[in-house]
Amino acid sequence: MTSPLFIFDLDNTLYPRELPIWHMVDDRIEMYVMQRLGIDAESAKRLRMDYLADYGSTLQGLVRHYGVRPEDYLGYIHDVPASELVPPRPELGEMLAALPGKCVVLTNGSWDYAHRVLMALGVADRMEEIFGIEFMEYIAKPSPFPYKKLLRVMGTTAENSLFCDDSRRNLLPAHEMGIFTVQVGENTEPQGALLLKMPPPSFRPHAVIRDVCDLPDVLHAFPPMAKARQGGNG
Repeated sequence: MTSPLFIFDLDNTLYPRELPIWHMVDDRIEMYVMQRLGIDAESAKRLRMDYLADYGSTLQGLVRHYGVRPEDYLGYIHDVPASELVPPRPELGEMLAALPGKCVVLTNGSWDYAHRVLMALGVADRMEEIFGIEFMEYIAKPSPFPYKKLLRVMGTTAENSLFCDDSRRNLLPAHEMGIFTVQVGENTEPQGALLLKMPPPSFRPHAVIRDVCDLPDVLHAFPPMAKARQGGNG
């Protein structure tokens, strides 16, 4: 039987939300929009919310409407000292090493940024692949496209895969495809136009955990592992 695939979001999933790195990236996104378009902070925030609601990322909106070059945008927003902002998480490395399958990262950030964060966490060698926004062809989560492309490239099925993300909005398409979904932490309240694009209140991921290192606590509900245990007991 093919071993399970464990898919992880990066920011606010593999490290605690309290760390400052994502806030710094978020601030740099807003600064980029302000400088590139010559608008004030409030207008930049509203535009970002509109683009996130319509396209899944600020980048896709800027590319479509203003011809922004993705590499310029990504280089600017991810110009943060990951190694200084993200401490090692040996407990995360131990958890990943114990999982009975391949581990990959699926992030709306760039490959280079993701790699630097994983190096800082001390878990880069635990990841089989990093699938960044370049791999997604700049079509970000929650579009179903990156999920389907990842499964195709990894040669596996949705039913054999598990996805951890801090965003319910990103978990919904994976859930609809048949991927086992795990929400990490409490989903933050969206703003602006994003409020209209959130999953319905009836949507529930398959499991909710406080911290990604708690993932082993819910694996009994992940069908491939439940079947493996049943087979072992038979």
